Amino acid sequence: MARPLRWGILGTGGIARKFATQLPQSARAKLVAVGSRCAAGARSFADDLPCTAHDGYDCLLADPNVEAVYVSLPNSLHHRWTIAALEAGKHVLCEKPIAANAGEAQEMFDTADRTGRVLMEAFMYRHQPAIRKLLQTVHGGAIGNVKLIRAHFTYNRPVDTADVRYRPDLAGGSLMDVGCYCINFARAVAQREPTSMYAVAQLHSTGVDEYAAATLRFGDGPLCVFTCGMTVDADRTSFIGGSAGWLAVDTPWFGCEAFTFDAGGRRRTIEHKAPMEVYALEADALAATIQDGTTPTISRADTLGNMRVLDKLRKVIGLSC
Repeated sequence: MARPLRWGILGTGGIARKFATQLPQSARAKLVAVGSRCAAGARSFADDLPCTAHDGYDCLLADPNVEAVYVSLPNSLHHRWTIAALEAGKHVLCEKPIAANAGEAQEMFDTADRTGRVLMEAFMYRHQPAIRKLLQTVHGGAIGNVKLIRAHFTYNRPVDTADVRYRPDLAGGSLMDVGCYCINFARAVAQREPTSMYAVAQLHSTGVDEYAAATLRFGDGPLCVFTCGMTVDADRTSFIGGSAGWLAVDTPWFGCEAFTFDAGGRRRTIEHKAPMEVYALEADALAATIQDGTTPTISRADTLGNMRVLDKLRKVIGLSC
């Protein structure tokens, strides 16, 4: 096996810390550095792990010991710093959504092509063995022709207008934060792009969508309905209904290890436990793409397709992209 890929992290927020604390489980990844605009924040983060602390993002990108960068910054900063990392010769795993709009995402992948580096969007849930098995089951015809998809991803936190999620200038809002998962899930199940779509949303006074509901039509194939929100208590079960059965998965977005499968009235639970936590799986997947030439779990086409849907839905509810 190739030596572990040496990682640097841009940002010290909650997601960055999850990635960092799970990385030691990986056989193909090693955390070596973190960069933050706040020097004290970088030092505190690095002391806990430990790794090298860099005062500023540029300093981390100049570190010759860093081979791959995890971009965990606010959505509006993904484009700038992913391009900077690629041009510095680093491979990049960029948090979802990969950019503020599809045009930015296209430029990021064009830069990856020009620099010969690997760029992958960090939809970590897609690396879970149970989700991989669920998609294989559906695509193998176990429930017949897929007709309906329902996906839900909401959470309920006190409103904090200083939070990046409530900042339109930082590409915040529920569609960008969690609706993107629902769109990705529906497209992965349907294996095609939606041909029409519609959305409604409750807008917060800051100018972002606080919660939203949307429908997607995949040509003559499945119909999808999904909901997302930042101040909503709700069930997160996602459902796929077909002509010969159905599947349901409870909260697929985190540490999912099982789903329910019913065909012909025979219901059973299908379990696929992960050998490690999901961020470590994600890091191993990128290492395999870089070192072994495997196909990225989240492809360029997948990412660009998801961003185009997000752009259209945000325009429908009256937001700019």
